[in-house]
Amino acid sequence: METDAFSPTPAAAGRQTVTVRPPPAPPPAERSAKFWLRLLPLALVGAGAGYLGVKFGAQLGAGVLPRGAGSKWLGLAPVLFLPFVWLLAVAVHELGHLLGGWAVGGKFLLYAVGPWKWQRTPGGVRFFWNWSLNAAGGLASCLPLEAERTTPRRMAVMIAGGPLASLLLALAALWAAVAIADPAATNAGREIAHRGVISVAWMSLIVALATLLPSTMCGFKSDGRRLFELLRGDRRSDQETALMALTATSLAGVRPADFDPALVERALVLRDGSIFDLYAHFTAYAHAADLGEMARAQAHLDYVLAGEAKLLPLLREMARAEYAWLLATQTGDAAVARAWIATAGRLDFDPATRLRAEAAVLLAEGRRREAAATAREGLAALEHRSMSPVKSAFALDALEDTLRRAAEA
Repeated sequence: METDAFSPTPAAAGRQTVTVRPPPAPPPAERSAKFWLRLLPLALVGAGAGYLGVKFGAQLGAGVLPRGAGSKWLGLAPVLFLPFVWLLAVAVHELGHLLGGWAVGGKFLLYAVGPWKWQRTPGGVRFFWNWSLNAAGGLASCLPLEAERTTPRRMAVMIAGGPLASLLLALAALWAAVAIADPAATNAGREIAHRGVISVAWMSLIVALATLLPSTMCGFKSDGRRLFELLRGDRRSDQETALMALTATSLAGVRPADFDPALVERALVLRDGSIFDLYAHFTAYAHAADLGEMARAQAHLDYVLAGEAKLLPLLREMARAEYAWLLATQTGDAAVARAWIATAGRLDFDPATRLRAEAAVLLAEGRRREAAATAREGLAALEHRSMSPVKSAFALDALEDTLRRAAEA
């Protein structure tokens, strides 16, 4: 009958490999004293750069700015420029990361700035509107797709490309400001251009200094912290290198079951609950799940969710969607799986993961036609909206299995 609840997958039938657990409440936005202490250095950098921008920008423009009736309105030019100046500064910073990655043999994967996003999918490079506030501040990725090429030095070049591009933009804008600052000029358009390039110079300098400060905030490590940890040559450096190698392997089309177990263990070596440790356990979850070792997969996912407050919302939502898929396919407990998927969010960056989990939950609920339709939608998303140049064989098999089982009725 169409609404009959569906049983667990054959691999799970007859033996309970996964424990049913209700979802914890999503973590609140980080507003602890530690959060504000981490924010303080960035605020000080911004305030200092802003003060210097006003002081020396005024000196660069001394004798240039006409003193007519429109001067007060022209004084608002930097404020009016601010959103566009910010977008330009962020766009150049992220472009620097792409150029750094390209210089060491990387392949373009992602470029997101403000409301715009370009990403490589199995169907080619595509443009999407960016609805993620976390990514609005800029994301870029250009990685080698061979594990042996993901060395600390190569990764450091990609990371350093962002701050270097910001510093170069700041210097170029300051040079332009000096060139424009002709004492004989009285043209309002030239005045606006002068104030605009001054704004670009200081905004780009703020971005460079803020990203070079060693810090962690909202699930991101700053460029400065990543450079420091990559190049110091200790266990943390080795962990990140192993994790990047696994990422490159996955992007090259190797399915999680075929990951080198020694590389997975290197990524898991610290077990200290840090952000990259959580990323490593998420990768180990996929490795175990693709091998059919579901109890071990759940243990890795439990570890990730225990520290989910540190993660980007995108990864937090992916982990919750994966938990829904795990429970729906391995236990058949539709009610608890539905509770998990209800906390997973939209997953705009990776809709195929959300759709795969949703299809599995619908199947567990006995809603076979809806499950099949959602699985087909997931297959389309896997082709055109995946954050990878190749389709995930693990996700493809899971979606096709849902379609097959939905048709068995």
